Amino acid sequence: MLRFDPPGDLDDLDDAQKQGWSAQVSAWFDAARAGAPGENDGPRLQFFNPLVDPPAGDATVATIAWNAFPRQVRSSSLSEVQRWRRADASRHVQDEYCEWSVSRDPATGKIVRVTFTCEPPEYWSELALVNPEKVLALYRQFVSPQVQLEDLFVAGTYVPENRYNSTTTNGAMHLIQQANTLAAEIGLAAAATIRRLRDGQEITDAQALIRCSLYGSAGRNSDPFIGEQVNALARQRADITLNNPVGLYFHEFNPVGWTTPDNADPRTFWNYVRGSEGHFVRAVFEVPAGRGYTVGDIMVAGRRIDFGGQIADFVTMKLEGLATRLGQSTVAPVAGCRVKPPSAVAAAVPLAPAAIPAALGNRAPATLPGPAAVRSSDPEPAADARMEALLARLPAVLRDEREEDDGDAVPAALIPYPRLPPEHFATRSVSGRIMAFASPDSTYAVTRKLIESARHSIVIGIYDFSASYMKEHLKKAMRRGASVSLMLDTNADDDPNLFTELSMLGANCVKAPSQSAGNPNHYFGNAHEKIIVVDGEIVMIQSGNWSENSIPFNEGDGVVVGSFEPGNRDMGVAVQSTELARLFSDLVARDMRLALGEPPDLPPAIVPAAVDGAAASGMFFEAAPSEMPQRLFSSLTITPSAPVAVTPLVTPENFHGAVRSFLRTARRSIRIEQQYIRGGQAAVEELLGAIGEARADNPGLIVKIIVSPKYLFGEKKQKFEKAMRDFGFEFDENYRYLSLRHFVHCHNKLVVVDDEKVLVGSQNWSTTGLMSNRETSMLIEHAGLAAYFAEIFDSDWQSSEPVETPDEIVARSLEGLRNSADFAAGGVVVSSTADYRDT
Repeated sequence: MLRFDPPGDLDDLDDAQKQGWSAQVSAWFDAARAGAPGENDGPRLQFFNPLVDPPAGDATVATIAWNAFPRQVRSSSLSEVQRWRRADASRHVQDEYCEWSVSRDPATGKIVRVTFTCEPPEYWSELALVNPEKVLALYRQFVSPQVQLEDLFVAGTYVPENRYNSTTTNGAMHLIQQANTLAAEIGLAAAATIRRLRDGQEITDAQALIRCSLYGSAGRNSDPFIGEQVNALARQRADITLNNPVGLYFHEFNPVGWTTPDNADPRTFWNYVRGSEGHFVRAVFEVPAGRGYTVGDIMVAGRRIDFGGQIADFVTMKLEGLATRLGQSTVAPVAGCRVKPPSAVAAAVPLAPAAIPAALGNRAPATLPGPAAVRSSDPEPAADARMEALLARLPAVLRDEREEDDGDAVPAALIPYPRLPPEHFATRSVSGRIMAFASPDSTYAVTRKLIESARHSIVIGIYDFSASYMKEHLKKAMRRGASVSLMLDTNADDDPNLFTELSMLGANCVKAPSQSAGNPNHYFGNAHEKIIVVDGEIVMIQSGNWSENSIPFNEGDGVVVGSFEPGNRDMGVAVQSTELARLFSDLVARDMRLALGEPPDLPPAIVPAAVDGAAASGMFFEAAPSEMPQRLFSSLTITPSAPVAVTPLVTPENFHGAVRSFLRTARRSIRIEQQYIRGGQAAVEELLGAIGEARADNPGLIVKIIVSPKYLFGEKKQKFEKAMRDFGFEFDENYRYLSLRHFVHCHNKLVVVDDEKVLVGSQNWSTTGLMSNRETSMLIEHAGLAAYFAEIFDSDWQSSEPVETPDEIVARSLEGLRNSADFAAGGVVVSSTADYRDT
């Protein structure tokens, strides 16, 4: 052997430059053999430099291979999708000597190409020193023809982590993760040749060896396995080195279980583009032009390829060891472990310009975004005590509810409700404008505009009304001559004068016919609808109450004007349709007559008595979200070019059966954003079962569910998680908790199916919400509106990516509870118990 050849037998260097490279590698080998005697880690006499001590005729090459997907990401992630996403997010977590970059179609977002590299950074730093123009030419050939010399060099010095070699989306020329170096490979192999004794017994286990010798990270695929295999050769009393050319290489791509649209073999789409046979250092996975599909259309175990990490799962890497003079070594095992970690161990940081390591240290641990490990969910005694202390801050009504679960029970002793016939809620064709909106982004701006437009009448049926500024808007409307009819379920004594003030101005105010309203004429457990009808022409149906968090005072429509007020995630629609406006205003009037003990089909009551609200205080204090939503959405107004099908869905009349059928029609996707889903309740599980049936008929159906983590404890939490498991919904992949960094609470009630139809309204997924409350929603068949709400959902889904276990997320929701004394210090919101109560 005359020299160490470049990795992959690359021919970028001339002969003299190759000799310079060989000298550098030889120096690393000598340093690796010397080891660190002062730390009980050297000399490493079974490791040798083949330029100094040529192997004998019995030399045998040993291939050591491992999976390319980073094991530390896998083991610290909560789901398959999360691990792929995290691995695709940063090259600095791709620590298995393999890094990749993903190219997507800008129009569809589908993956069109994934580039993999295992070229060591030291080689590129050496090449940059002797031939900068060659470096530029290679970047232009393999990454982008747009690369300029100044993109790669600063003040004449090569920057390994440059704009074309730093991300997972803008190209990958060579390795940059701090641990992915050739020097680390050589040092690891040399350190693993030391046989170690503990209590007189030789250590042979992979994890025990790496923890004793400290030659890498025990959490990786590569380091423990390389060490174990090398040490096994050492125990055969062989002399050991690395095979020429020394490098990290692709071993195999084995796409088992993959399906392409035209049944082509996906192996043919994997191409090596740099290196030599058996020693390839660069690969590209790409569907050839003309086949009519892209990488993103290929299925892996029934799932489309959305991440480069899905491909990395099927890639193995390798290094080649070389053993010689088997059975002849007289080097004795070393008693004890290495006495301390080497000083060269450092956190994973970007490579410094032209970084060629002069000394051989161990591989550095990767810095992973998110949890370092999935922690136990078993609470410690101290944690229990702290939890109870936090729970004591909850208002009594929520504290008492947290362990209760009434299952399928319908509220007892309700007066039999005279239901309206099914044909009353037939689908309508709407030709007028439809406006979509969301909280905290645009609900206040839209509602204020519509209330201010009222000239004749405003009819409201709502569960909670505690935002004082909305009362002022109604008073102004009444001064303009608009009549106001208000049916309210809860009226906490935080604003005891609401009915009094509005009634004095001539408003028709009635307490809802529900148990929760304290009305003796209780036909419903809760009157939980949110209906606003303006001038008999426009009807608003929404998930949000008129509380400060569901309709926060943000004057801008999807833009910040002055300061931004945080709030719940809620959504709604306003539909210009005299037919639908009449239907919902009549529904409120009918319920008002029931509330007053009058026959439901009489003409509307003219002078109802104001009913005093005497509930306990419903106000409490919570920490405001630490961040604004990642994106604010302006309202959307459409003027249909053709009539839009809109179906009023009302509890207790027609909601449950209609929604079950609606879910059953899904073919491609279902998005659900709900305050909660009460597992173990038959009515709820019928809806989950409908999703399961749709999945069975459409194996590629994507299901995503967002719920609130707020105050989800005890049996309700257990039953929710059991329902998710029973119906095959995985945490992170299929369901998430709404991010409390961006929102106060998830109070939404949204379903989007196939990006074509959207359901917006007031029904929570509980027996009472589905079967016995007064609730209202609209099912709208319009792709533009469905896409609007789907886009907001997708933003919420992305911002809610978990970095903790479900138990930790739910437990953390209590940490936001505050006292009234905290309010003046700022960063606190005033919350209404009505936004959280079970309904």
